[in-house]
Amino acid sequence: MLGTRGVPASYSGFETCVEQVGKRLAARGHRVLVYCRAGQPGAAGSTYLGMERVVLPAIRTKGLETLTHSALSTAHALMRDRPDAVVVFGVGNAVFARAFRLANIPVAINVDGADWARRKWGGLGRRYLRWSEGVAAKVANAVIADSNAVATYYESEYGRRSTFIPYGAEVPSGLGTETLQKFGLTPRGYFLAVGRFVPENGLHQLIAAYARVAPSLPFVVVGDAPYSEDYKRLLRKIAPPNVTFTGYQFGAAYQELSANAFAYLFGAEVGGTHPVLVEQLAHGNCVIARWTESNAEVAADAAIMFHDPETELPAAIESLLRDPALVERMRERARNRAQAYSWDRITDEYELLLANLSGQPYAQRESQASR
Repeated sequence: MLGTRGVPASYSGFETCVEQVGKRLAARGHRVLVYCRAGQPGAAGSTYLGMERVVLPAIRTKGLETLTHSALSTAHALMRDRPDAVVVFGVGNAVFARAFRLANIPVAINVDGADWARRKWGGLGRRYLRWSEGVAAKVANAVIADSNAVATYYESEYGRRSTFIPYGAEVPSGLGTETLQKFGLTPRGYFLAVGRFVPENGLHQLIAAYARVAPSLPFVVVGDAPYSEDYKRLLRKIAPPNVTFTGYQFGAAYQELSANAFAYLFGAEVGGTHPVLVEQLAHGNCVIARWTESNAEVAADAAIMFHDPETELPAAIESLLRDPALVERMRERARNRAQAYSWDRITDEYELLLANLSGQPYAQRESQASR
């Protein structure tokens, strides 16, 4: 599994998918190699949850970090590891799929959404990512789409059928409130947003709408991002005093903040299935989310959707503050909706796909047979 920052998961949905699927494949007896970038937070040792970590360097610039690490990972895999099959994450890494095909190693690529539409990319980056979509559609043995909207896009744009495999949620039991105490919060006493600090996640719009309503409940914003200093300064400039920026939070800290929120605000406008949205539904959160095809596909009727962040989003926030019964109804819908997203079932799909690509045996499991 290559193309991400690796494990432990400490950045985005791709890393979460690698960790959740990888550890389950390892527990089922597969040898799982995860290519990891050197210097990642919390990373140590050659193994993690049964996965083997292959740690390699990268050139630390926005445009080159992913590509240089993926190039080294590809060379290492071809010369040293010779895997039975490869999963590449990120459409920008599609160029490396050709090397595996030439070496007769089957490769699947998880393309996510329309990465070229992210605002962080300039003209050259956008053109490269659009070109990479065509490479993925043409070269990879399998294209993995994490939402039906993404699958439809690849079929209409490139005539390529995709394998639909969404993301899942894993919610631990017995969560405490230590992290809430650290930030001076009370259970069900704050709004929450989680995401990378990049414009397409809409955090500036969430903060602006919150400031317009000016509720007594604080707003907790979890996340950070490299190479985004200007945007992070903007967020802090427009944030009222009762907005708390926690920085990155992982593991128990992230779970505690998620489990105890009054409501979760989600503003992502690009991408397929966002793992954080699935996770917030699994926590039984009342969710207000920007309408996109993928977000609506994930949440169905379990989220209050907005199109216009300047008018509809503040109105949605006010509706929750006025109507506690609505909050409870949305929480119940969220828990019910999250049952459709299981990492065990998703691992079944990855295992079956990779077995079919590599010609390795696949043991049909109860979670798949029962569907």
